[in-house]
Amino acid sequence: MIKRFWLVIACMAMAACGNFISLREELQEAKSNLGRIEGRLLSPACQDCPVIVVALAEKGERSVHTYRVYEKAGHFQMVTFGGSRYLFAFNDLNNDFEHQPDEPSGMIRLPDDFVSGQRVENIELVLQSSTSAQEEQPLGNLFDLRGMTLGTIDVQLGKLADLDESKFDPDLAGLGMWQPLRFMKEGYAGVYFLKPFDKEKTPVLFVHGINGSPRDFAALISRLDFARYQPWVLYYPTGFELNALGDGLLGMMSELHHRYPFKELHIVAHSMGGLVSRSYLGACATSGQCSYLRSFTSISSPFGGHSAAQKGLNYAPVIMPVWRSMVPGSSFLRDLFSVPVPSEVQHHLVFSFQNTSLLGGGSGDGTITLASQLRREAQQQAISQRGFDEDHISVLNSEDAIEYVISLLGEN
Repeated sequence: MIKRFWLVIACMAMAACGNFISLREELQEAKSNLGRIEGRLLSPACQDCPVIVVALAEKGERSVHTYRVYEKAGHFQMVTFGGSRYLFAFNDLNNDFEHQPDEPSGMIRLPDDFVSGQRVENIELVLQSSTSAQEEQPLGNLFDLRGMTLGTIDVQLGKLADLDESKFDPDLAGLGMWQPLRFMKEGYAGVYFLKPFDKEKTPVLFVHGINGSPRDFAALISRLDFARYQPWVLYYPTGFELNALGDGLLGMMSELHHRYPFKELHIVAHSMGGLVSRSYLGACATSGQCSYLRSFTSISSPFGGHSAAQKGLNYAPVIMPVWRSMVPGSSFLRDLFSVPVPSEVQHHLVFSFQNTSLLGGGSGDGTITLASQLRREAQQQAISQRGFDEDHISVLNSEDAIEYVISLLGEN
């Protein structure tokens, strides 16, 4: 199952811990290859129409580095390779992921000094009905390019999977914490469908915690009413900072919503997955997107952070980015509840309180303290709260807890 923070600290005591060597190499590679672009999209012809922004290389026949889907014009940000030289954007009016001549579009050249590790801000990209960008070489179907020409880093979206597959094994889940880039390069990250997409059924997205995998929800998923719901699972590299993971989830769900006509979505998250999900909900509210959201059920989530993250910052030879987010009082945690959840979303807070830890540390479930699970702001924004006499892991297999979570889905 999930290795918890104390196991991370135990690893730090090992002078020759290879995990830290791998982590250092991963962070250096990310800094050497990736940059961030931020600005505004203007679409005078249709302010509320979907927009796809594409980062292109400059070499010869322009190639796609990456792309991102936005539900409408407005603020945007995306991570791309430092070698990207152009941004092309268009209103995808027919939701086919391919630019048509009658779809408003625009293109700008990025600053010549945009290189890896840098951030470009205040970009303004205007989409117009008549633009020279339409004379550019057609990009083809962008969704079909996924996994082929999006560079070395990509995510899976809508791929069918089974929880018994080896990709969800504990050793590969650990890869997402210590080698997050490799985790993505090898094609593990993304949102997987456990059943074929059915537009008549409501998706339930399951979000695991640190060093976990979708398999953690096996017992809960098996109890879903498959005549009404379809299970989706997020599999993500848990070593990254949580604000980046929340923003990444917004990008993935925007693309899935553009690709598949689902009308509603429920989220069930365990442990740190609750923080990723709450960050995503805040991004949805800020951008005025995600009108499809209906409920968010957090299970044993450390809304107040975890003290072990501070030990990592103090003593580790290499800082895992997620620790900066998880340390109590971090800027991420301070801002986590500054934006209320979207008005359509009901937050149900589930906590566990069977303290099986031999290390003491006060009330909690053996991993997360009750003070962190029941952070005041989380309680204030939740419409319901329920505790279970289970530890941090057993709560996901508790018959009472599973029955309760399933019942919450039926209330929305």
